[in-house]
Amino acid sequence: MKSALYRFLCAAVAAAVLMSLCGCGNRIKPEPISSEDLGGFSSLPASPSSSDPEPSAPVPEGEPIKVGELYSGGSYLTMYRGFVPEDVRPKQYIRVFHSYDDVSAYYGSTQSDYLYGVRFTLTMDSFRDEFFEDHDVMILMITEPSSYANHTADPIEITDSEVRISITRHIPEDAPVSPTQYHLIFVAPKGSFDGAMDKQLKVDITEVIDQENNSAFDAESYRMYYPEYWNFCYRADALSDSPEMVIDIIDGYSQLVYFFEEYRKTFDLDAEFREYVGTLYNLEVFERYIILATIIPCAEETEPKTADLFVNNLEIYMTIDADRPAEGEEPKACYLLLTAVERSNMQGVKLSEMQLSFE
Repeated sequence: MKSALYRFLCAAVAAAVLMSLCGCGNRIKPEPISSEDLGGFSSLPASPSSSDPEPSAPVPEGEPIKVGELYSGGSYLTMYRGFVPEDVRPKQYIRVFHSYDDVSAYYGSTQSDYLYGVRFTLTMDSFRDEFFEDHDVMILMITEPSSYANHTADPIEITDSEVRISITRHIPEDAPVSPTQYHLIFVAPKGSFDGAMDKQLKVDITEVIDQENNSAFDAESYRMYYPEYWNFCYRADALSDSPEMVIDIIDGYSQLVYFFEEYRKTFDLDAEFREYVGTLYNLEVFERYIILATIIPCAEETEPKTADLFVNNLEIYMTIDADRPAEGEEPKACYLLLTAVERSNMQGVKLSEMQLSFE
């Protein structure tokens, strides 16, 4: 049976990526977000595998070994789904992976707890068994004071009783405060992390304020900034000939209602989308998210997907993978594509327009 993480890649990653992923064995695939997911919280994350190797020979106390480095991509924003009381949330933990099955098991057991974005999903999926022939992977989950943080890290120090991870947090001076979860990924030569999960975890964090761009809303701090995003797609066939594409940014529930009433006149928004207005997409959701909306006429009955999204100089740039009809050709289907972005990652960004391209 294909794993849950693979199903997510089919829903969240551009078709070009999908072409390279599909049919290549048992891949990681999570479920798409549902109305229950947005407010739900399952169990605390468990160990990825009960078949982890036995701990390696003890390292004499006082003689720590230093292993591992922060994997390319640094830290990944992976906030909790919905509201979870502070006393229920784990503040930090580590997990060690020795195989792709370990990675898949962890992802599948925690995807109902965290909102995993596209880039984190692709990174996790990239750790194949060939990689684990020479390497092991360690995940560190930490709770940080803001979603504007970036991280660097020193090599991990491991003794007979302790795993100590030293991190530097880079953050703008007036970054909005909102406790947020991150996953940091470390890699090391095979066997370096054996037994680490049996030891006491200590995380030392040094904070560095960005003095050059000390405003969280300064355009420079957004230069080529890549926020995480989540895709939702609904069939919305045209109600007239030669439909034109729709592009909009929905910044609140009242705007969503206006969008629905305005475009249901020319597209069938009742068929698949209507039931989610006020249920999945409600006032609470818009307190946390902004939605980039497009209605796209397509040459084939293949759902479009957001291939890339970034902010440059406070402007939104989005690339969509869609099979668009040639000039003069009538579409075979139309789709409403909604791309959700966490509101805290879009502070100061121009929401009146966005630059859209296709591939």
